[in-house]
Amino acid sequence: MLQAFRSLVSSELSIVEILPQTDRVVLVARPKSAVSLCPYCGCQTGRVHSHYVRRLADLPWQGRVVEIRLHARRFRCANLQCPRRIFTERLPATVRPKARRTTRLGESQLAIGFAVGGEPGWRLARKLAMPVSGDTLLRMIHSAPLPDFVAPTVVGIDDWAWRR
Repeated sequence: MLQAFRSLVSSELSIVEILPQTDRVVLVARPKSAVSLCPYCGCQTGRVHSHYVRRLADLPWQGRVVEIRLHARRFRCANLQCPRRIFTERLPATVRPKARRTTRLGESQLAIGFAVGGEPGWRLARKLAMPVSGDTLLRMIHSAPLPDFVAPTVVGIDDWAWRR
């Protein structure tokens, strides 16, 4: 059963255990990399300071909510001149720092929010086993980056007409 989930999670993670529950599937995962880069100075280190568990919501599987219990680590920076002595490892392909949902779940929820809005999006996401509140969908829409504006290259005559 572990083989089925290996292709469903990010390549940065290794699944340790699967805990099926009545309403959800819990995946216990660890990062594959033994080292991490300091986000402040970019120095690579493997000196582990401590561990902690992050609970992340992920895309549903077979109509059930998926929760990833990520055993994350804190590292000591190897650069003595770096002001940041201890830092948490970053997993950019999986989750943003301090986020509680994976990036791919966030993208799916954002698409739902853009398509149908707040409260209808809440109802649709609940049916799709990606629970999120309508207010959160609206916050995600407001914080989404705007598409790049392309300036027109040709201006028609009517665009400059002052009188008709």
